[in-house]
Amino acid sequence: MVTSGTTTGDAATTPVRVFLLDDHEIVRRGVADVLETDPGITVVGEAKNAAEALARVPALRPDVAVLDVRLPDGDGVSVCRELRSKMPDLKVIMLTSYSDDEALFEAIMAGASGYLL
Repeated sequence: MVTSGTTTGDAATTPVRVFLLDDHEIVRRGVADVLETDPGITVVGEAKNAAEALARVPALRPDVAVLDVRLPDGDGVSVCRELRSKMPDLKVIMLTSYSDDEALFEAIMAGASGYLL
């Protein structure tokens, strides 16, 4: 199990807080359902576009953001760059169904911690 910290006393773990950004609701629901089977992970919020994510993520303060690369109102790489500039400790995982080396390189340069294909 992955933890973001522990409490004193019985060493109970604090769940990893995750935010999901994808323009397809079925993808968001599927990823959330899989993640929430792990008691060490809590999905704290979702967004269907870049604008929603840029408004919600700073308010919710997740540990990890899972961002779709291609969005109707922008791209996940730009969202990653902006969020990491405001929240340097935020871990970002890019999510895509496209095998695109340029997008992978751009995501890493924007501060992404990982890339899921």
